[in-house]
Amino acid sequence: MSHPEQESLIVLGGTGSLGTQVLPILADAGYHLVVFSRRQVTGQPFDDPRMSLEIGSLDDTACIDSLVTTALERADTLRGAIFLNGGFSSDQGIGAEGFTEVLQEMMEKNVYPTTKVLSRILPHWKSHGGGKVVLTSATAVERRFTNGGAYATSKMAVDSLARQIQREYEPEEVDVHVLRPRIIGTKKGQNSPADLAQEMLAAIRH
Repeated sequence: MSHPEQESLIVLGGTGSLGTQVLPILADAGYHLVVFSRRQVTGQPFDDPRMSLEIGSLDDTACIDSLVTTALERADTLRGAIFLNGGFSSDQGIGAEGFTEVLQEMMEKNVYPTTKVLSRILPHWKSHGGGKVVLTSATAVERRFTNGGAYATSKMAVDSLARQIQREYEPEEVDVHVLRPRIIGTKKGQNSPADLAQEMLAAIRH
């Protein structure tokens, strides 16, 4: 049943420990969330009726199309897509053995899922009134980051992806925002999950 007063958001990276804290805040703001997962997850917050879980592989374009279909079944508008992808692995630097393999792993976690989804929903928005994209980069792109060069490089690719979207689409078609949180946690100087969720809401409502 469609709920015209409500908007939907597609969320990737929402099934990890960070996502379980961010998703309820987004749902409380009035959005229906369509959360992608490679596996079945149960319990809160995924049993919340304000969330729909889509299980599959992003290598299957039908799975991505199902994300969009589910979003539109729940609301008249697919408002945006939020990418919480935050895979991390340490390394010994570009000159060290195995760096390329770690970089490939980081790209597969932090970049490729995003591009697979965007390849389907950006054309949708171009012909259906536009939408918002919120990408999660990191402060690692702005400062010296030792023993995590592959991670930092993958997050730089996220920033570059945002710039490319801006070159290919008009702002009214796709409005893209990049967030660069510090380490997520509760210690001084860290970003809390609630802080990150509020940044995402501000970008979606911008």
